[in-house]
Amino acid sequence: MPYTVKQLAHISGVSVRALHHYDAIGLLRPRDRSAAGYRFYGQSELLRLQQILLYRSQGMPLRDIQKLLNADDVDTLTALSRHRKLLLERQTELGAMLATVDKTLAKLRGETDMSDQELYEGFPEEAKQYRNEAIAKHGKPRPEFAQFMCDAIKLFCNSQPT
Repeated sequence: MPYTVKQLAHISGVSVRALHHYDAIGLLRPRDRSAAGYRFYGQSELLRLQQILLYRSQGMPLRDIQKLLNADDVDTLTALSRHRKLLLERQTELGAMLATVDKTLAKLRGETDMSDQELYEGFPEEAKQYRNEAIAKHGKPRPEFAQFMCDAIKLFCNSQPT
């Protein structure tokens, strides 16, 4: 069943304006146009839009997505398998960060102990690099400041409805 721009926008969550833009730049062309100029999208365009959205979710610019999708060796099955692998890696990273945040919340509530090093478990290496750069530039955080921040966070957490 072909979809109009409005229907595709509705099922995909992408705005009509974005779909028009994708058409204008040649990223997502409609399968067909009516005599009145209405755009119609088929299954291959729906799959291509899914690819676009997956690449966008990775932060890739539209022009890079276009180059990638317009390459002669693009195979949808391989590309989706690659996306799946990246998403699983991201899920693992997010799970580790979520566990660290949960443990930090428990520490701030006084329910558990946590070492300073544990505060950074599960974060990407670049986050650790930023911390090391900040320490090199500004020195280690003063203990009284760290305590002030912990007290402020506790106060905030205790004042929030659960």
